[in-house]
Amino acid sequence: MRYVIVPHLEPCISPWILSEYRFVANLFKDSVTVVFTDVYRDSDITELKRLTSNVYKLNFNEFIAMNNLERIVVLDPQATKGLTKLDVEIADAVIIGGIMGDHPPRGRTKKLITDRVRAMKVMPRNLGKKQLTIAGAAYVLKTIWEGRKLSETELIDGLAINVNLNGVELTIELPYAFPVVNGKPVMPEDYIEVVKGGTIYFESMGKCIDED
Repeated sequence: MRYVIVPHLEPCISPWILSEYRFVANLFKDSVTVVFTDVYRDSDITELKRLTSNVYKLNFNEFIAMNNLERIVVLDPQATKGLTKLDVEIADAVIIGGIMGDHPPRGRTKKLITDRVRAMKVMPRNLGKKQLTIAGAAYVLKTIWEGRKLSETELIDGLAINVNLNGVELTIELPYAFPVVNGKPVMPEDYIEVVKGGTIYFESMGKCIDED
């Protein structure tokens, strides 16, 4: 694996997705090149270039063609085969969709990425039956690359976050699976604070990071 490609397929960079992207960039910074493609807004390019210099307006197929990449793994929950270490080793690149999950899932990875990838060999692979976050998928990918079997990955299904909103105690339910290490879910360091900070509202309103 030479590249981890993250096509940015959301309308803008929200605090939530930026937290996920930062986790991915930091996770692989010493081992493989992380690339963000499909980034069309100048403000989003500026934001992501704080994480890595590899930010492109090119779509993922243009990046694949430009770099003559032939074997592409797509992490797709709808794929029929689970990811293996061999898959990662023989791949020129692994694509992790820059897509915020829906509940229930709508199969957007298959529609927007898997069915559109143009390469000599496209290998859709799943990370189990549960829907992971972008950060979670990246973490599981790295552990499999390092030799752990997919069946050995420990997950928790769903996460409840308690918040206080104007004196009212609320519980935000995140319906995703999270890898677990030493009994704790793997997530970006600022993930809980981002969620508590109103990102649910931000996402639902479709507002972008540089909008009023």
